[in-house]
Amino acid sequence: MASQYNDSHRLFVQGMLTKRIITEPEAKQLYDQVLEATSLPNNVEYELFISETNKELVELDYALRICHNEREGDPYLTLVNVKQDPMTEDATSFKPAEISYCRELFGAIINADNEEFAISATKALNLGAKITPVKFTQRESQELLNKLVQDKWIAFERKGVYYIDTRALAELQHFFREQYGEAAKECTFCLDIITMGEACTVARCPVRVHKYCADKHFRNTPEPVCPQCATRWSRDKIFGLGLPDNSYSDDESMSD
Repeated sequence: MASQYNDSHRLFVQGMLTKRIITEPEAKQLYDQVLEATSLPNNVEYELFISETNKELVELDYALRICHNEREGDPYLTLVNVKQDPMTEDATSFKPAEISYCRELFGAIINADNEEFAISATKALNLGAKITPVKFTQRESQELLNKLVQDKWIAFERKGVYYIDTRALAELQHFFREQYGEAAKECTFCLDIITMGEACTVARCPVRVHKYCADKHFRNTPEPVCPQCATRWSRDKIFGLGLPDNSYSDDESMSD
């Protein structure tokens, strides 16, 4: 049953403006809390409620978007600015020098060798020296890195590397594609930016897929093949240092 945009939708958007990114179970919990707070009947399903909210948000160049954590495939709900780089909005909490550092950081991760899509902690700290006109000390760089991790723009793997996290992949898809071109890979199945997962064994084949997408699409396929070149799909051809060590068996190695 459809409903008109009302106080429940507005309150939900206010909550998302504060949180920006939450797990889907948390989003459904927020939805229940909003309905209870506004004393409105629960006669609209969650999915329809989100759709109705998006119809209003389009006028403000915002959207509620479902994205997935690349490591586990868990769904998140994010509030994204669909018209401009969210990190350069007037209301951003980042200073100009911090934005410059973030651009250096994302560029280093996207353009990492061998499709590692990660940067070592040492290199991340040293990026501060490239910022002009005011260079960052390593302490200032570490403080900013901690902030980026806390806000889910990047994450830290115990291998000692930083990689792009769920929020950045949701909010900066357009920026990554526009800024880095072919270096920003795309999952063949879901078409989202991909920084870790499985690759076709044929060197020249561009197919890259998220592990959770491969789990879904190859679940009932005894002998999976590449969706583009039809080569047998070997699930041990992986890339991206952001993947946890236990994502694949011990005898499976990183991409060559």
